[in-house]
Amino acid sequence: MTVSTKGLSLMAGAAALLIVSAGVAAAGLQPVPRDAPVSFTAGQAEKGLVGYRTWCADCHGTDLDDGEFGGPPLKGAAFRARWFGRPAGALVGFMRDAMPPDAPGRLPPGSYVEIAAYLLDANGVPPGARELPAEMERLNRLRLEAPVTEAVKGGGNQAGALAKTPGLVPQP
Repeated sequence: MTVSTKGLSLMAGAAALLIVSAGVAAAGLQPVPRDAPVSFTAGQAEKGLVGYRTWCADCHGTDLDDGEFGGPPLKGAAFRARWFGRPAGALVGFMRDAMPPDAPGRLPPGSYVEIAAYLLDANGVPPGARELPAEMERLNRLRLEAPVTEAVKGGGNQAGALAKTPGLVPQP
């Protein structure tokens, strides 16, 4: 039996797809449907607070809107107007490409995702069971949505779920 070049190409493509699918399953990555609501874990937000204090608070402030060097507010109406309704990849990509201003992209890649989780938490988005992914393709499938809560209506939750964790809430 002879196999044509086209047949070999199809078989190779199918094998590659099977290998990639198996790798994704083995890594525990689940496909993210297009325009799914964003999800992050409380653990990511906690790590993000630590990263925020280390790399962001000087410019944006300990309360996310009172920085010594005049960074724009990262909570409340201004933040929600700029980022909610857009893909999570837009926020994380901007942070990676522009922050910190003196050396954009210098943070470890996971730190940008963790800081984004903290910012979402601080803006009243509740943490969930699924982590905010680090891969831009997956982030671009997640939609940033503002929850309808009193904290968001009132200008943003100071630290969302972290407000219940002593020692993790930004101090004025």
